[in-house]
Order: sequence, then C-alpha cells, then structure tokens
Amino acid sequence: MKKTNFFTYTKKAMAILAAGASATTSAQTLEEVVVTAQQRAQSLQEVPVSVSAISAQKISDAGIVDLESLSAYVPNFTINQTPGSSTIMAIRGISSGINTGFERSVGMYNDGVFYGRSKLASMPLFDLQQVEVLRGTQSILFGKNSIAGAVSMKSAKPTDEFEASFTALYEPDADEQDFRLMMSGPLTDNLRGRIAIMDRKQEGYFKNTTLNRDEQIEDESFIRGTLAWDATDNVTAILKVSQANFDTKGSNLEIHNSIDNGNPGSVDHLTALNTLQASLGRPLVDGALNRVRDNNGDALK
Repeated sequence: MKKTNFFTYTKKAMAILAAGASATTSAQTLEEVVVTAQQRAQSLQEVPVSVSAISAQKISDAGIVDLESLSAYVPNFTINQTPGSSTIMAIRGISSGINTGFERSVGMYNDGVFYGRSKLASMPLFDLQQVEVLRGTQSILFGKNSIAGAVSMKSAKPTDEFEASFTALYEPDADEQDFRLMMSGPLTDNLRGRIAIMDRKQEGYFKNTTLNRDEQIEDESFIRGTLAWDATDNVTAILKVSQANFDTKGSNLEIHNSIDNGNPGSVDHLTALNTLQASLGRPLVDGALNRVRDNNGDALK
C-alpha cells in the first residue's frame, strides 16, 4: 500500500495559495494619482477635496479635444454652448448663466493663470499633462469667484530625453483637417525645451440655408513654447509662452421658429422679447426685427 505524505502536500498547497495571494495583491494595487488641488503635488487620497483627475493618456485615448468633450468623463460637470457666444459651465448644477458680463462661477485656470471669459472654454485641449476638476468652493487657493468649483489645466513639461509626435487627420464630409506636432528634449546640460503646435480647420457639417453656407466653420491654431532651466539642484525656473486663435462661424443652436411652433396666432421670438420689455420703455432688441424684415423682405418666422 502506497503511503501519502500529508505534510508534503500541505506545504505545496500553502505555497500555491501564497503565490496566488501575492499575485492578487499585486493586481489590486492602484497606481498613485498625483494632483495639485492644494497648489502642491499630493496623492489624490490625501486631498480633502472632491477631485476628478484626467491624465494626458486618458485625453489621448478617449479623443478628448475640448472641455465640452471632457465633461462626458467627469461626474457633476457640464458644459454647453448657447446660441450666442457664451459657454455655460456648471459643477453640481451651479453656474453663472449666459450673461457674458458675469465672472464664471466655475473658474478656469491654465498653469495657474485665471481665464475670466467663458469663450476661453472653447480653447482646445492639447499637449496637457493633466486636467483636474475640483468640486465645491475654491475661493482660497484659486480665486474669489470660483464658488462652484475650478477646472485646473496643467500643460506638459519639457522632458529629460528627446521625444516627438506628429498626428494628422482629414475628414472629407466636413472637410476637417487637423495637424498636431510636439517636440521635447534637452537643449544643454541644465536646459530643456518643449514646443507644441496645432492647426485645425473644419468647413461645417450642416447647411445654413439663410446664409447659404456650411456650418459650423471652425478655424483653430495654437502654439506653446516651454523652457525649463535647472538653476540649482533644488531650483527649476520654467518659462512658457503661448498663443491661441480660435474662430467659429455659426452655431449648433439657432433661433429659427416661432415660440409656439408655427401655430396660427403665434409670434416670432424678437416680437415676444420686445413685448416682454415694453414696460421698460425700450425694446430688448432695438430695431433688430425691422432690420430682419428689410433684409429678407418678409417678417422673421
């Protein structure tokens, strides 16, 4: 009769279980996320603020091109374009509305520089290190009017080793052309540089029958140069110079029908607005309705 060594099999089983437990522990280890929500580099777990951090890799993989597309990946953060030139950003439902004269309840910051106008929310997200969306009042560390939260964008820094990338896109239906170039690396022993260039054009994807053109027509260009100088072992000076131009003709939201869906007896929007403001002694849109009638020959409907 063959005898089985119980202790030998027990040792083997324990070794297998230990190896499996070690592999499981290793697989469940989360990568540390470093944020600057308190104006210094910290682990996300140590920051007493509700923060969503989107890395450069996520921005690239998800095809995020601006803050509007970023909002799909950040809970409680919404951004919408209005028929005019305003952009409404809201965190947890709090925003400044469509008045372009108001400072934003959701502050935008690019490398610590405050962007006060809502139109700057249309700036393309390119060559960024990380985007952090902070929920809740940020009046102490960011700005006095950031009562709803803040969007902090950090551009990528020059690297110790040379790296470069180039992407090109062409979409024939809207005649969209998108070219992006980035180069980074050392210039001397203690000086590093980085340059990022983007040029994008689009002729539009729907027809404006009134103006007889395709919309939205978009023309965007961006360039940023960065120098990082290691003055000492503990001091690094960074200089950044950037310029961006983005022009949009047309809107994906247009007032084109009466407020009562064209039913008999309904009036157009401009007439309704002027009637609403009649008690103030002057129309809200002074003379605009007459100009529309003169240009088209008929009243706006």
